[in-house]
Order: sequence, then C-alpha cells, then structure tokens
Amino acid sequence: MSKVAKVFLIDDDKFVLNTFVKKFRPYDVELFTFTDPEEALVEMELHKPEIVFLDYNMPGLSGEDVIVKVSEIKLFCHCSLYLVTSSNFSEEEIIKLKTLGFYDIFSKPLESKVIESVLTEHVGQVPRKAA
Repeated sequence: MSKVAKVFLIDDDKFVLNTFVKKFRPYDVELFTFTDPEEALVEMELHKPEIVFLDYNMPGLSGEDVIVKVSEIKLFCHCSLYLVTSSNFSEEEIIKLKTLGFYDIFSKPLESKVIESVLTEHVGQVPRKAA
C-alpha cells in the first residue's frame, strides 16, 4: 500500500479554506487546514507535509514571510510550497517569489486540474478515494 501524501492548506479566510477542502474531497490525501500561518509552521515541523498550498495575503505572517521561515527551519527537503493568491503579480514579483522557494503560483479559486497536476507531480498519480 502506498503512502498517503500530507497536504497543508493555509488561508486566513475560513470560507476560502472550506472551498479548498471541498476541492480535495475526491483525493486520497491526508489534509490539514490552518487559518493561522504561525500555527501551520509549528505543525509543518511535526508532520512534514509533502505539499503546502499557501495564501499570500494574511494578517501576521504573509505567504512571503512563511516561506522565509520554512527556509530557516530547513523544511524544503520535505515539502513543496505553492502560493495561491487573488493578487496580480508582475513578472519581476513572480520571479522573486519563485526565487524565495515557491514551486509555483496559482490564482484563486484553485481549480481541480491544478490540484491533480500538483498531486501527479509529487505522488506520481492522482490518488483518488475509493468509491
């Protein structure tokens, strides 16, 4: 039996977070959700997720602040972070964010085809729940 991927969803907006959760229902992953990025960082160290979808604009720590902290605690060897945002970034800003370590940047709302592409990239297939 193959290992189930751990996926973190981090967004301060509970409505958006619930929408993300619904998008993940068909997939056989271990899903963790957080509205507080500082709490998510603590849990990242404990659970070492393979995939993290992270909002950019959050109070306290922004997505950019979180990725810097992930780098400081050396979690990049365990996880890939994806920025999910409603912001429009310039090409220079996108290059900066990817240089910081974001694997890719996606627009909200997160689409199923994006989720499936990320899962395939990291798990080798789209892990679907048994019907």
